[in-house]
Amino acid sequence: MTHTMREKRGLLIAAGILLIAAGAAAGYYLLPGLLAGDGLDHDHATEYHCPMHPQVTSEEPGICPICNMDLVPQGDPDAMAEHLEGEGTDLGGDISITPRDRIVADVGTWTVGYRQITTDITAPAVVEVNEATEKSITAWFPGRLDRLYVEKTGDYIRKGAPIAEVYSPELITAQQEYLLALETRRRDLLPSFEETGQESSSTLQEDRLLEAARERLRLLGMTDRQIGALKSDGRIRRTTTIFSTASGIVTRKGVREGAYVNEGTTIAEVIDLSSIWVIASIPEAEASSLRLGMSMKITTPDGTTRSARIDYIYPMVDPESRTVQVRATFSNPGVRLKPGMYLTAHVVMASEDLLAVPVGAIIRTGRRNIVYVEVMTNTFEAREVELGMKGDGFYGVTGGDLREGERVVAEGGYLLDAERRLSTTVESEP
Repeated sequence: MTHTMREKRGLLIAAGILLIAAGAAAGYYLLPGLLAGDGLDHDHATEYHCPMHPQVTSEEPGICPICNMDLVPQGDPDAMAEHLEGEGTDLGGDISITPRDRIVADVGTWTVGYRQITTDITAPAVVEVNEATEKSITAWFPGRLDRLYVEKTGDYIRKGAPIAEVYSPELITAQQEYLLALETRRRDLLPSFEETGQESSSTLQEDRLLEAARERLRLLGMTDRQIGALKSDGRIRRTTTIFSTASGIVTRKGVREGAYVNEGTTIAEVIDLSSIWVIASIPEAEASSLRLGMSMKITTPDGTTRSARIDYIYPMVDPESRTVQVRATFSNPGVRLKPGMYLTAHVVMASEDLLAVPVGAIIRTGRRNIVYVEVMTNTFEAREVELGMKGDGFYGVTGGDLREGERVVAEGGYLLDAERRLSTTVESEP
């Protein structure tokens, strides 16, 4: 064995001795604790704290020395649930204070009454195309586009403006038939309506053959003005002008100049931005209050405020944003609102007459909503209520023992609640 191998072997032996010594030391200090049950399976001690002042903690139940609220357990969900379930429904007796204490506590009251509560929900919104204004301009007959007046997307065209010149053998044949019927009528080769004893029509007593030929030209897209020109000069047009059937901005060209089209081929697609949709995303929690006909207000980039009625509530909840979309249709003079533009919308919800109390009158305990009613001068009674809509600084009361005309504490209620909790705790002590 060489000298180098002896050194390596010596180092390995020394490392092994150190590991054994470290394990023995760890066992010496940890084994008693493990045998005593101080391993991973600890019994968690419940610690109590004040909901209003988390810095106040205690190992036993009690009250907060600052606000006199009950200390609640923390860190153990089961202990918290047992604590909440153990709370009774009795709100205790009346609380009486002196006139001086009332002034010091700044206790103010409000007479309960019915009122309409208006809630303004602020939500992000986006401008979108009004799908009802999307139109397609199509060919009425097969032929060749000899000229296309629509140069590019984004151009604005008006209803009745020329959009294309089309050469169509079918339309030429229809013009020939009309002129032939017209010539036949002029020569009185067919009896008129008056001669046959039939009632006069709006075609100024033209015969049925002439009217059928004229109607065919209409079905092929010729206007009354074009038919009148054909009648007056008797000259067949080699190409026929197609006119736009809608006004708007061209969003897509369906064909190019020189292409052949069939009946129904899309020449161009247009949208009319004089009317647009504004779609607002309302939080899921507010969705149950949405109704058709509610007012939606928006502020345009130039500072103008507009309003419209909600005309559609989408039936699905967006799984990512957890919102419900609502839609309103707005007029758009000057096309100031562009599709894709982001806005802020205000959805105004107005309730029917509800029994209402000021927001400051509600004392929230986590499980219950409490108001203090002045039953006699400087004597107050705690009552539990159920709340509805909130708006304009008021809550609508939908349930509970509260009647119109009673006076509730609108200011200083938390001091009365602390006094009630303190007195209840003192009375419960042996």
